[in-house]
Amino acid sequence: MKIAFYFDVACPQAYLAATRLEGLEQQHGWDVDYRPVSLQGLYRIWTGQDEAPQTRYSAARRRMEQRDLMRQAETLDLYLNEDAVETPPNSVDAMRLIIGAPAERRAALMRNLFQVVWVDGEDIGDRGVLAWIAEASQVDPALMDRPEIRKALDEATEEAANLGVFGVPTFRTPDRLWWGLDRLDFAERAAGRIAENAPPRRSGGQIEFFHDFASPFSYLAATQIESFAAARGASLLWRPILLGGLFKRIHAPLVPLSVMSRPRREYMARDLMDWAEVWQVPFQFNSEFPLNTLLALRVALVAPQLTLPLYRAAWSGNRDIGQPEVITEVIREAGLAADDVLARAGRDDVKNTLRLNTETAERIGACGAPTFRINDRVVIWGQDRLDMVERVLEGWTPAVDAPARH
Repeated sequence: MKIAFYFDVACPQAYLAATRLEGLEQQHGWDVDYRPVSLQGLYRIWTGQDEAPQTRYSAARRRMEQRDLMRQAETLDLYLNEDAVETPPNSVDAMRLIIGAPAERRAALMRNLFQVVWVDGEDIGDRGVLAWIAEASQVDPALMDRPEIRKALDEATEEAANLGVFGVPTFRTPDRLWWGLDRLDFAERAAGRIAENAPPRRSGGQIEFFHDFASPFSYLAATQIESFAAARGASLLWRPILLGGLFKRIHAPLVPLSVMSRPRREYMARDLMDWAEVWQVPFQFNSEFPLNTLLALRVALVAPQLTLPLYRAAWSGNRDIGQPEVITEVIREAGLAADDVLARAGRDDVKNTLRLNTETAERIGACGAPTFRINDRVVIWGQDRLDMVERVLEGWTPAVDAPARH
């Protein structure tokens, strides 16, 4: 399969992806077309700003994403310099070098730059460092200053943006774009390479599932988490939280989708459909989004067996569970007494439990939903991280989550 790989050496995920791609080239015979772009240029095109969107994330989200990145590196048996992750480099000159390099030297120069940035921790914003790497890669360091090379990088970046590329790493197959290191799995599926998963081990343990009906990603995870836990002999504790309350507490946008660039929003919509297809569950984006889920969350605390019916009503039935009459219908459809459930949902102890769950989510570092806490120690965010949840249940403690040594 032919696949275009859009990258910038300033991105650690692109470094990890390039390493995985090298293995896939050898394993599947993929024909990889390396496409250097300016990540800063993509940001400028789509947001009007040079800085990365991550600089505007809440501190909680930045911490969570950094932990996730270090875990991904560990699962790939790759070293990632944590100091470099905290201060990404200025890579414009480096990317000009790559795009100006002879075609037969481009991939090697890319790999050398990834190595010195993300493993050795060198500053490729330093022209002396860049010149040394270029010469070691048999590439002329003067390329970065040529006007035609500067223009070539700008044009490559604009061409990528015209195709819908908004970040890196991005992979383009004949049919579509895939964004993110972990979506290489989807690209493999598109190429007909579906790995057979080993049967789950009954490892035991406990999973706390922090969720809100307002999140379509929480819906997708909720359709899987009961069977996932049962197959591994793990106990499951549903932890409804008020996601809007968490966002307020951590100073995050109340509707994260609203602050994303247009192509990223469109990509997220496709991503939801991709996961629904993989897990073979019905999904329809709710036309009333964003949803008011306060009453639904309290109802789920009173009657946890209503959790999935409420999720299905919202995210496969396109029903507005912000309306009390809709919640009443869902309760009755489940065979429960609506008056009794709603009366109990209005009690102070239920309201306090929802508040405490939300405060607990903030305390453990959650930045969104769904969030999993495994065995009261490792906190993982995202419906697409069940593979990591499984590894933790089996005894893995990621280095970034290991207790600090004194």
